[in-house]
Amino acid sequence: MKPPETKVYKRRWVILLLFVGVVVFNAVPWMQYSVLADVVSTYYGVSNEMIEWTILSYNVAAMMLIVPAAFILDKYGLRPSVLSGALLTAAGLWLHVLGCWPQHWWAVLAGQAVIAIAYNFLCTASLRVAAVWFPADEASSAVCGFLIGSMGGVSIGCFLASRTARASWTQEENFEGFLTLNMSLAVAATIMLVAVFFLFQQAPPLPPSPAQAAATVAASSGHGHFFKSLRSILKHPSFILLIICFNLMYSAYTAFLTVLNRDIMEFFPERISETGYIATLLSLLGMAATMIIGIILDKTKKFKELSLITYFGALTSIVMYSICIATTSMEVLYVVVGIMGMFMSGYFVTGYEMAVELTYPEPEGNPTSILKWFVQPCSMVAALAYSRLFAAWGPHVAHGFLVVLLAAGFLAQLCIPKRYRRLEAELALSEAAASGGGRRGGEPLIRRPES
Repeated sequence: MKPPETKVYKRRWVILLLFVGVVVFNAVPWMQYSVLADVVSTYYGVSNEMIEWTILSYNVAAMMLIVPAAFILDKYGLRPSVLSGALLTAAGLWLHVLGCWPQHWWAVLAGQAVIAIAYNFLCTASLRVAAVWFPADEASSAVCGFLIGSMGGVSIGCFLASRTARASWTQEENFEGFLTLNMSLAVAATIMLVAVFFLFQQAPPLPPSPAQAAATVAASSGHGHFFKSLRSILKHPSFILLIICFNLMYSAYTAFLTVLNRDIMEFFPERISETGYIATLLSLLGMAATMIIGIILDKTKKFKELSLITYFGALTSIVMYSICIATTSMEVLYVVVGIMGMFMSGYFVTGYEMAVELTYPEPEGNPTSILKWFVQPCSMVAALAYSRLFAAWGPHVAHGFLVVLLAAGFLAQLCIPKRYRRLEAELALSEAAASGGGRRGGEPLIRRPES
């Protein structure tokens, strides 16, 4: 039988650019208020715990909506999902404009909630963009687009927040700073929404790779039933291990960033205004590491090896941070946090790619949605526990908590087997095509692997 027809389109870069642009605007507000916790607390008259909910709102929204968002992606495809993400992001940023007035803290929280809802549509679509538009040797790099956009948005938000308001400024000066930043973001996000509406396409006419062609056939033949797919994914023991590993890494990452402002205030109170710059450095170096890891994955397909390297690096760097913050200078801390950002962020791209490899031929958005759903309650509990340990027992006990999380995750990562189903299918289909097709009449392109 004739092998599936494939084609790679240049337009894929336009699609990726539009998607990354939406992700950037969605990520900017994530730490916008928490890195200015000392300023925001005074300006709005709210507690540090209330400010932490500007980050934790993402967790709550994902717990409730990540699976429905994945269902919409599975049923209606990429364009409705990305368009929904762009629309809700713009709406949330306009609510932030309303929240610039000190008496409108409720609008800040409402805006964060709407933007957090938008994140679910974008997160579940990230792997689908890579699979639907990009060939196998570019898929990992395309997945990096989502992570780079997310970290780039966080770094932009942290950097601009640090230049928007200061504890030494007057109430009027801080109001002008908040208004200028949020109005600019809202207008730019609205322009991005218009661009997505007119330029973002659902899918190319032909799939970019044999594996994607086979997955499309499997979905159209009934294998892609959403809830059946979720049940099938959760029967993979190796995927359950990946959930644990990804959970622990993401929990440590979220907890660290949620309380970063208080950490710096504890040891370097005279340089508290640099919290945003530290978070920016973490995100920027994380972006660079993500891009490098993605390219290496595309070239080598060494998923487990790279996941172990990045996990061990993250564990080592959090130990270094725990020691250095109390014993060295702020300059050394910048270096250590940069290293931490590289390894932690570098792990995420390997985690997402391993999720697809371990569960192929299930639709790419489904393992992603399961990963993200499980991490939300766990990372929220971890962040709250870290915050309470910090307040009750001090920073050293809290830092030890993060070390324990990453040590347990590294041990679990060691146990994940090297079974890459998508790569195996890609190689088998390529060999079949090279030999003039090796399937018998009526035999499917791929078989659903046994759990």
